[in-house]
Amino acid sequence: MHEVRIARIRRSMERLNVEVLLCKLPENVLYLSGYWPVMGLSLLILPLEGEPTLIIPKAEEEFAREGWVRDVRTYETEKLDEVWDPHKHILRVLKELPVPKGVRVGCELRCESMATNSVVGELNYPGELTFDVIRRAWNATLVDMTDEIMKARMIKTEDELEKMQMANEIAKMGLEAVVERIEEGVKESELAAEAERVVHSEGIGYKGKVRRARGFAFVMSGENSSKAWYPFNFSSDRRVRKGDVILIEYNVCVDGYWTDITRTWVFGEASESQEDMYNTLLEAQEEVYRSIRPGMQAREADKIAREFISRRGYARFFPHRLGHGIGLKIHEPPALHPASKDILQENMVHTVEPGMYTAKFGMRLEDDVVILGKGVKNLTDVPKYLSLKE
Repeated sequence: MHEVRIARIRRSMERLNVEVLLCKLPENVLYLSGYWPVMGLSLLILPLEGEPTLIIPKAEEEFAREGWVRDVRTYETEKLDEVWDPHKHILRVLKELPVPKGVRVGCELRCESMATNSVVGELNYPGELTFDVIRRAWNATLVDMTDEIMKARMIKTEDELEKMQMANEIAKMGLEAVVERIEEGVKESELAAEAERVVHSEGIGYKGKVRRARGFAFVMSGENSSKAWYPFNFSSDRRVRKGDVILIEYNVCVDGYWTDITRTWVFGEASESQEDMYNTLLEAQEEVYRSIRPGMQAREADKIAREFISRRGYARFFPHRLGHGIGLKIHEPPALHPASKDILQENMVHTVEPGMYTAKFGMRLEDDVVILGKGVKNLTDVPKYLSLKE
C-alpha cells in the first residue's frame, strides 16, 4: 500500500468526518491503488482504517494485481444470457463488504473534467447510477471529496515522478523522429502520425517498465500555428512549405501519467524578428526557472514571464496563462495564471509554456518541471532551436 498517498487522503477524510471513500474515476483509482482501469468500470473503496478494496471486472484481474491493493473483488463481464449491467454486479459486491449502514461516504460528486481510462474511445465516470448503487448498498450519505483528492494529487511521489520522467523521454524520441520527417510537402497530419507512432513502437516496454503508452500530437504550420493558443489544437492536411513556422503540441501518457510539451521550428532560415520572439520565449522560461521556489504564489510565476515578455515589447502577443499542473491529467492544479490563488509547493509538477501569436504564425515553448527546494528540475530534456535547415 502506498502509505504517503493513502495518509494524505485519510487526513482529509478525518477532517470531513468521512468514514469510507469510494472512487470510480480511473485517475483516482490509479492514484490510490497503483492500478489503471482499462474500461473504467472499477471502484476503489478506502476505509478510514484498514485495508482498501478494489471491485473490478474479472477480465481486468491481471492489471489489478500490478497495484498494491490485495483485497480485489471481481465481477463477471458480459455473457450471452443477458445484456450486461455492471451496476447490478457492483451492488452485490458492495453489500458483501463489512460497511455499516448509514455511513458517510466520500465520493467524486463534482468531476466534470477527467482523464480517460486506458481504453480511450469511451470514458466511464461516476454519475447518478453509481451514486444510487452506493446509497442502496449502504444507506449512505454522500460527501463530495473531489477537491480534496485533487489537492493531494498535486504533490507528486517519487514513483509518480519516475513515470512522468519516462513519458518525457519517450516524447523526446517522438520529437526527434518528427524533425527527421520534416520536408517540403509533408502534411501536418503525417508529422503528427510520426510522433504518435513512436509512442506505440518505442514507448510500450520502454526500459522494461512501461506497460501502456499513448501519444497525441497536434502539428500546426504556417498560419495554422497562429491559432495554437486556442483551447483546442488539431492537425490538418496542410502541406509544409519552405519558410513555415511549425508548432507541435505533444501529449504522451505512460501508464496513466502525462507529459505536455510544445516545440516550435522554422523550416528553413528564420527571420530576425522570429529569432527575437523565439529567444524572448526561451529567456522568459529561464527567468521563471531561476525564480520559482516553494511557497511562491502561482500567479507570481506567471507575472515573472509576462513582465519579461512585456519589457521586450511583446505583451500583446501573449494571450494565455503561463502554465498548469500535470500528472494523472494533462491539466490539473496549480494554475499559473494572473488570477490564480494557488501556492507552489515542492514536488508539484507543472508546465511552463510562454507563447506568442501573430496573424501569420504562432510560437510556443513548453516544458514540464518539478519544483525543488530551490528552483526546478526540468523533466523535458528536449533541445530548443528554431531554424531547421533544408
